[in-house]
Amino acid sequence: MKVKLRFYSAHREIVGTGEMEIEIEEKSTIKDVMRKLIERYPKLREIENTTLYSLNHRYAKGNEELKDGDELAIFPPVEGG
Repeated sequence: MKVKLRFYSAHREIVGTGEMEIEIEEKSTIKDVMRKLIERYPKLREIENTTLYSLNHRYAKGNEELKDGDELAIFPPVEGG
């Protein structure tokens, strides 16, 4: 099954692209995807604890199970003012 990933800010710099599609196993969670990404891009581990997720344009906690065709955005905390 495939999911589309979008990266922003520091995550985008580390991965080297703003988006990619990856193949995952059924019943994979967002955290499973993050572990897979850290294997490919070890520098992501440094910012893992502050990483936020959006699953299909809704904030997510990380334990959500992904479905084929989902869009997962991975980004740092957003500040504004």
